[in-house]
Amino acid sequence: MERKTRINFGGREVDANEVGFKAIKEEWDEYQAEDGTVLRIRVVVSNVYRLDEYDQDLNPIYVIKSGNVLSSSVPENLKKGVAKIQ
Repeated sequence: MERKTRINFGGREVDANEVGFKAIKEEWDEYQAEDGTVLRIRVVVSNVYRLDEYDQDLNPIYVIKSGNVLSSSVPENLKKGVAKIQ
Protein backbone atom coordinates (compact mmCIF):
# COMPACT_ATOMS: atom_id res chain seq x y z
CA MET A 1 0.00 0.00 0.00
CA GLU A 2 1.40 3.37 -1.02
CA ARG A 3 1.60 6.31 1.37
CA LYS A 4 2.08 9.93 0.23
CA THR A 5 4.93 11.82 1.85
CA ARG A 6 7.56 14.46 1.12
CA ILE A 7 11.29 13.78 1.07
CA ASN A 8 14.46 15.77 0.53
CA PHE A 9 15.77 15.18 -2.98
CA GLY A 10 18.67 17.24 -4.29
CA GLY A 11 18.28 19.83 -1.53
CA ARG A 12 14.56 20.40 -2.05
CA GLU A 13 11.36 18.89 -0.67
CA VAL A 14 9.50 16.84 -3.28
CA ASP A 15 6.28 14.81 -3.30
CA ALA A 16 6.81 11.06 -3.09
CA ASN A 17 4.91 7.84 -2.55
CA GLU A 18 6.34 5.33 -0.08
CA VAL A 19 6.06 2.01 -1.90
CA GLY A 20 5.79 -1.38 -0.23
CA PHE A 21 8.30 -3.97 -1.35
CA LYS A 22 9.59 -7.48 -0.73
CA ALA A 23 13.14 -8.75 -1.04
CA ILE A 24 13.43 -11.14 -3.96
CA LYS A 25 17.12 -11.89 -3.54
CA GLU A 26 19.73 -10.56 -1.11
CA GLU A 27 23.30 -11.53 -1.85
CA TRP A 28 26.69 -10.72 -0.38
CA ASP A 29 29.35 -8.92 -2.43
CA GLU A 30 32.87 -10.09 -1.59
CA TYR A 31 36.16 -8.24 -1.92
CA GLN A 32 39.69 -9.32 -1.04
CA ALA A 33 42.08 -6.67 0.29
CA GLU A 34 45.79 -6.84 -0.49
CA ASP A 35 46.48 -7.92 3.12
CA GLY A 36 44.40 -11.09 2.64
CA THR A 37 41.28 -9.86 4.44
CA VAL A 38 38.01 -10.90 2.82
CA LEU A 39 35.29 -8.27 3.18
CA ARG A 40 31.65 -9.17 2.65
CA ILE A 41 28.96 -6.50 2.32
CA ARG A 42 25.22 -6.59 1.79
CA VAL A 43 22.83 -3.70 1.26
CA VAL A 44 19.61 -3.95 3.29
CA VAL A 45 16.75 -1.78 2.00
CA SER A 46 14.43 -0.25 4.60
CA ASN A 47 12.24 2.12 2.54
CA VAL A 48 11.41 2.69 -1.14
CA TYR A 49 10.02 6.00 -2.42
CA ARG A 50 8.74 6.78 -5.91
CA LEU A 51 9.01 10.49 -6.64
CA ASP A 52 6.52 12.54 -8.59
CA GLU A 53 9.45 13.32 -10.92
CA TYR A 54 10.85 11.55 -13.98
CA ASP A 55 14.24 10.91 -15.59
CA GLN A 56 15.21 11.72 -19.20
CA ASP A 57 13.63 8.43 -20.37
CA LEU A 58 10.32 9.34 -18.65
CA ASN A 59 10.77 6.68 -15.94
CA PRO A 60 9.73 7.61 -12.40
CA ILE A 61 12.66 8.33 -10.08
CA TYR A 62 13.01 6.07 -7.04
CA VAL A 63 14.84 6.89 -3.81
CA ILE A 64 15.99 4.04 -1.58
CA LYS A 65 16.81 4.22 2.12
CA SER A 66 19.21 1.46 3.07
CA GLY A 67 21.92 0.30 5.43
CA ASN A 68 25.00 -1.85 4.95
CA VAL A 69 25.84 -5.08 6.72
CA LEU A 70 29.59 -5.79 6.79
CA SER A 71 31.40 -9.00 7.65
CA SER A 72 35.14 -9.63 7.51
CA SER A 73 37.43 -12.62 7.58
CA VAL A 74 40.83 -11.37 8.75
CA PRO A 75 44.10 -13.36 8.61
CA GLU A 76 45.31 -14.37 12.08
CA ASN A 77 48.53 -12.33 11.82
CA LEU A 78 46.51 -9.10 11.51
CA LYS A 79 44.45 -9.65 14.65
CA LYS A 80 45.40 -7.62 17.70
CA GLY A 81 47.20 -9.56 20.40
CA VAL A 82 48.33 -12.38 18.11
CA ALA A 83 52.10 -12.91 18.12
CA LYS A 84 53.61 -12.44 14.68
CA ILE A 85 55.74 -15.35 13.47
CA GLN A 86 58.94 -14.28 11.73
